Amino acid sequence: MDEGEPSEEEAEGAPAQVKSVSAKILGEYFDALEKEDGFSDITAKLRTLVLDEGVFAEPSIRAALFPNAS
Repeated sequence: MDEGEPSEEEAEGAPAQVKSVSAKILGEYFDALEKEDGFSDITAKLRTLVLDEGVFAEPSIRAALFPNAS
């Protein structure tokens, strides 16, 4: 095996590491957003949608941001 290539164990662990890093970054973003005036309700919905449910689809995020839009 070349020294530059990751082992099978390293390659299998990469998605979990990426997921945990992205969850940490998004969590920090939602923490900061929650402190802004008028965003606490929206932040809770976005945090659940993105971090808990794993949804990144625009229609779902738009519905969380603008619940009263028709």
